[in-house]
Amino acid sequence: MQGVPDQPRLVAGEILPAQTVARAAAPAAEALSPATTPSFSGFGAGDRRRAKAGPLLFWSTVLLATFLVFWVAGGHRLVLDPLAETMRNSPAQALQIEDVRSRIERHDGRAFLVVDGVARNHGGDPLELPSIVISVAESNGPTLRYHLGTNQAVLAPGQAHDFSSRLDAPSNGVASVSITFQEGSR
Repeated sequence: MQGVPDQPRLVAGEILPAQTVARAAAPAAEALSPATTPSFSGFGAGDRRRAKAGPLLFWSTVLLATFLVFWVAGGHRLVLDPLAETMRNSPAQALQIEDVRSRIERHDGRAFLVVDGVARNHGGDPLELPSIVISVAESNGPTLRYHLGTNQAVLAPGQAHDFSSRLDAPSNGVASVSITFQEGSR
């Protein structure tokens, strides 16, 4: 430190030999119960704990750095690509409904809702085509559901299955049409 002379500092206190301290501490230790006796770990006890934590901290850091290098160098591809492939080939992702068209046609004074579409297998394995559910929401009314059977047709990878349905049009008009696969059948 600057401006401080190199002189020893005086501290007020009394210096006692170690034997006197041990004799004076013995009666006080007997008065305390074992549950409340404070532990004295002596000089260097904290250093030992720190010495044990040092290698653990070092090797934890080395393992973390090794994992991060693996991940950044391409390990993420080894882990995530098979997972993505599994998700793409799952029936929920592989079977998709495409090119849906709906229109109202009139024949002999009656209105019909005609729904056309395609179910396609985008997966890598043949899949059984589940029943198709056509949900028709009426304007200011309930939602009607119609089930369109597919005879459990099996679609090869890339194969498509055209479907068409002609339904009685709701008298209140059609608000929306949605098409899904029947739950639990995939």
